[in-house]
Amino acid sequence: MIKITVWFNHWFSTIYHIINMIKETENFDIKVIGSNANDYVVYKKACDEWYVEPDGLSKEDYVNYCLSFCKEHFVDVFIPKRNQDAIAEAKDRFDEIGVKLFIDCNYEILKILDNKAKTYEYFENIIPEAIPEYYVIKSVEDFKNKYVLLSNKYKKICYKLLVDEGARSFRVISNDIEGPRGLLEKPGYKVTLNAAINVLSTYDFSNPILMMPFLDGVEVSADCLKTKKGNIVLPRYKTNKRYSEIIFNKELMEYCNKIIDELNFEMPLNIQFKKDNETGLFFLLEINPRMSGGLQLSRAGSDINIPSVALGKLYNVDIDWEYPDYDYSKVVHIETPISF
Repeated sequence: MIKITVWFNHWFSTIYHIINMIKETENFDIKVIGSNANDYVVYKKACDEWYVEPDGLSKEDYVNYCLSFCKEHFVDVFIPKRNQDAIAEAKDRFDEIGVKLFIDCNYEILKILDNKAKTYEYFENIIPEAIPEYYVIKSVEDFKNKYVLLSNKYKKICYKLLVDEGARSFRVISNDIEGPRGLLEKPGYKVTLNAAINVLSTYDFSNPILMMPFLDGVEVSADCLKTKKGNIVLPRYKTNKRYSEIIFNKELMEYCNKIIDELNFEMPLNIQFKKDNETGLFFLLEINPRMSGGLQLSRAGSDINIPSVALGKLYNVDIDWEYPDYDYSKVVHIETPISF
């Protein structure tokens, strides 16, 4: 039995399920420490120990905080999300105190993946058929010109900041919400062309805009891990209802295999695609060098526990896994109230 202490820092709420998944790892006795700047996040209930993180630290100060925390609490494995890039860059410092990082630490590649245009440029020769037409916008005039260019070819155009998290800046240009149809349609992430130009007229474009066609089909989130036995690829099709579909689509799995082989990452990663309904083709959206917020759904639909297999890799323990004998499954989720 391998006895270890695992620390999850500031994550999203669904890490609650992933903590429980990692605790299932055979032949490991795992104590989980959790932390967050917010004392009332649900994954606190899945942890054996809990601490409130300081807020407002610079990346450098936060890394120093993490190093001190690991030493103070005898952390063996650190699974970071908050300031993951800075923590990866400081890998040698964590190695010095005997802490294993549950992330890939090729900082140069991480910087590429943090920028959508650089990601597209990097993979243009590897999966060219999965790279959509796109433009990097650095001025309002450029925004107007590229919008005209793309709107002559595609029905809808979208844009977002090149460096973004959680698609907070994602917008679809739609002038329908300005007319009578706006009475029935929720604006959501939609914005009129005039409103977009007004917003950007005072923006300095220090973080440029990426503009591309809006892909109106299904979004697929593929949870992946490289192993000695082969790559695990679990394509999870999102819906606007309370269920997801696990579909072992050979085309998407081949794209993922090419990406995994190129990156040569040892820890879990998440690769997202979007379908263009007009052509039926799938296009790459982004690559996240971490576990996804829906990984528990992929596990439920495939019975493959990626966090457990990855933890075993850190300790040179081969944890067996098998693809299911079916090509399709549906996973339904419900919200569960948890009292504090």
